Amino acid sequence: MNSTAREHYPPNGPDTNGDRHQEQADTDHLIKLMRRDIAAFYNALSGTGRRILATLIQSAPAMDAPYSIVISSLQYAAKCSKLSVLRSLPKGENAVLFHREISSSGRRHGTVVTLYKERCEYFISLFKHEYGLLADTDHDWYQKKNVTKGDRYQTNIGNKFDQIVKNQSLCINTSDKTDALFNRLSDQGKRVIGIICSHSVEAKQDEVSLVIQAIARKAACSEVTARRVIKHGHDAGIYSKRVHERGPRFGIILQLNNEPITRIQDLLKSYPPHFDTNADRYQTGVTNHDRNDTNLDTKGDRYHVTNADSSAKQHVSPYQSGADENQGRSFDTNADRYQNPPFLDRQIKSLSSSEESEEEKWTRRLLSISRDDFQILWPNLHSERFGPDQIRQIVEHRLSFGETILDIEESLHAAHWELENGTFPEARKGVCNYLFATLKSKGTWRRPVGFLTPNEQALANAKKADKTRAELKNIETQKIEKAEQDLQNQDFESWLNSLDSSEIESIDSKCHLNINSETAKRGWRRTYWTKNVQGVSA
Repeated sequence: MNSTAREHYPPNGPDTNGDRHQEQADTDHLIKLMRRDIAAFYNALSGTGRRILATLIQSAPAMDAPYSIVISSLQYAAKCSKLSVLRSLPKGENAVLFHREISSSGRRHGTVVTLYKERCEYFISLFKHEYGLLADTDHDWYQKKNVTKGDRYQTNIGNKFDQIVKNQSLCINTSDKTDALFNRLSDQGKRVIGIICSHSVEAKQDEVSLVIQAIARKAACSEVTARRVIKHGHDAGIYSKRVHERGPRFGIILQLNNEPITRIQDLLKSYPPHFDTNADRYQTGVTNHDRNDTNLDTKGDRYHVTNADSSAKQHVSPYQSGADENQGRSFDTNADRYQNPPFLDRQIKSLSSSEESEEEKWTRRLLSISRDDFQILWPNLHSERFGPDQIRQIVEHRLSFGETILDIEESLHAAHWELENGTFPEARKGVCNYLFATLKSKGTWRRPVGFLTPNEQALANAKKADKTRAELKNIETQKIEKAEQDLQNQDFESWLNSLDSSEIESIDSKCHLNINSETAKRGWRRTYWTKNVQGVSA
């Protein structure tokens, strides 16, 4: 037995097998501790919190790799409020499920999240066990070669390679509202309707809650297109649309009609939309050279509205051969899309210096107005779909031609006043177009009769308040003086009543003037009392 032991374990050699067993035991112990902590954390969460964190983990393109997440998209995917998402994210970070930090492009571009693989996989296994999803045990579903952005987020649409399936074509009956609507839809419209149909599978009581921004991002179209298509579907009777009970910021609710929805699904299978869209930019047909035409640092900024998390989910390796060529090139970022270089330089310039001109002050003021501030300042203009985007275009146009913008804000106040008082000119193309064209060409708006700017109104109110305070002070002074006079009269009457006839005649004889009337005598007696009696008493 000893000789055999010496053959396998040399006297001076390391016991590698024992170390290996000890390391495995330590690893198993750590895994048990980790799973115990995750299970305790999972059990302490509410159902909404579990759903939010599970959605966050499942939306990741890869574990242990940072990716960008936007609160609104996570809110929509988890079917909860924004407040619930904001409450659950710190809990998940404290439980060491992931690490998050603000995007280098700013808060508006979302949060960069890095998942911890083992802890997140165990959390997902608990979530699937609770909700009966144990059949999906492949935790690397997001790493399959054939899985694309379209597959992850769209049920009935899929990516363009899966759409080459030969389906039996259906005849479109243009006399039917549903078929007529589908017949005139573009590929973007079909994708929007397809996403609504995909949500109808999981709908409760035939109701679907949607956020326009999320629909536009998934369908790779603008929010205007998504709203227009949803409105056409409502008019065609496919569903009835209403605003969410908690307000427009929570999206809309669609009450689905079964027959039209079923018909639309059949038509989508027979006539699928084309998918050479933004979602397919980084798939098989795109070369390395095409991928590197865009600056990697600003790619996420270019589509911050409709494709906020696309850039983070698509990993692009730098193309070394074109690195030198791209160094001297000016890339198209979000700021460059709408502003020419001189105007961009004007914005980037430090406006806090003492050399700031009046034009620069008003430029900074007008460009810093947010949509919420605009709605508070000019609600009537906001209801006519005039907002910060129109102001930005007006300022850009006028500054590019060296024209003044000093009267833009006062003109907005005047136009708002005219809308409020019903004196706005007749606009054939709408209030927004009329006001935009006028300010863009002239830079000012007519001054209505009786109109006062907020500063002028505040000054007038201040003057009126000062005048009112002066009048009140005068009235108070008069009251005090009258009270003092009444008191003096009482003292005089008391003194006069205390004198006998001889004393009164003695006082009257001291007067050098002729006092024949009672009024003259009383006046002399009052003067005598004031000089000799009241003064001595004081």
